[in-house]
Amino acid sequence: MKKKNVFLILLFMVTTFIIPSSVGAAGLDLSRYTSENLSDAFTDEAITGVDYGKYTDSGDKVVVYLFRGKGCRNCINFLNYVKDTLIPKYGDKFKIISYKVAESGVSNTNFNLLDKTASFLNGQSSNGTYATPYIVIGDQAFSGAIDSEKKAQIEAMIQSDTRYNVLEEMVKGTTNVEDNKNFTDGGITFTTNKALSSNHTLKVSNINAQNIKLGDFNYIAAYDISMYNGSTIVPLSGGSFRIKIPVSTKYDIYKVAYIKNGTVAEEISATYENGFVSFTTTHLSEYAVYGKNKSDNISTDIQNGEKNPDTLDSIQLYGTLFTLGCFMLLGSMIVYNRKKKSSM
Repeated sequence: MKKKNVFLILLFMVTTFIIPSSVGAAGLDLSRYTSENLSDAFTDEAITGVDYGKYTDSGDKVVVYLFRGKGCRNCINFLNYVKDTLIPKYGDKFKIISYKVAESGVSNTNFNLLDKTASFLNGQSSNGTYATPYIVIGDQAFSGAIDSEKKAQIEAMIQSDTRYNVLEEMVKGTTNVEDNKNFTDGGITFTTNKALSSNHTLKVSNINAQNIKLGDFNYIAAYDISMYNGSTIVPLSGGSFRIKIPVSTKYDIYKVAYIKNGTVAEEISATYENGFVSFTTTHLSEYAVYGKNKSDNISTDIQNGEKNPDTLDSIQLYGTLFTLGCFMLLGSMIVYNRKKKSSM
């Protein structure tokens, strides 16, 4: 009887803790939600006269996710903006996947997908409501009335040719957008302000750049830092990237040089903390790390054994010593005179 009870307890623990955790690790099931292509959305909102030009709903392009409510005035305005501006200017660069999240003010199953997506992007609503349209490009979300500022940001995202696909990452089981912003290799850490695909990997290799000088700084090390998708280099641009490189040689000041064609193409200020030199850049390439101590700035005249002319500081020192000497002489004379009078 006791053995049976032990078995039941173990079975309860397995079903309660192990099974739910494995289910929770599974990725998003998109088959539970209903999507529509751009032409479906146009038809649903009775938008006509669309010239699709080079636009197609297929191909490897920037994906724009549109969560909309039927009859929503801001949603209709956005679709007209797509028709009149985005398709004529960037029709071959993007595609729209639409999810209707409400009709006649009533939410449907797709609203759950909107909520999951916003949570993934660290923008989940505190009151369970969202302004529509809710638009996601890369790792950026735009909602409500799409004004001129948002339009400029949307067009910049399309032009940046981002391949980050938020729903694809959720399907893979990625838990949060931040999981795709930090990459490491060989002790070097790369952090991006815009999430990258989980298919990307950071690859770092040591290079020899000792012959490349940077003023009076001492050469420490150099690296070729690149992002790959499989065997293909990913050309990163339009972002801000923070790179941390482990450095064991301690200096007072550090600098990093962007190396191009064997020469210094750019000098970059760097900071040192907890054994790492950190700097910010907008691209990946070859970088060399340099350092020097503040004492290295000693005047070359002194180093060459030449005497600098006296300065005001020296004059003040001599003046102080002269004054002290006068007081000491005067004090001695007073003491002498007193002794002389007392002996008479």
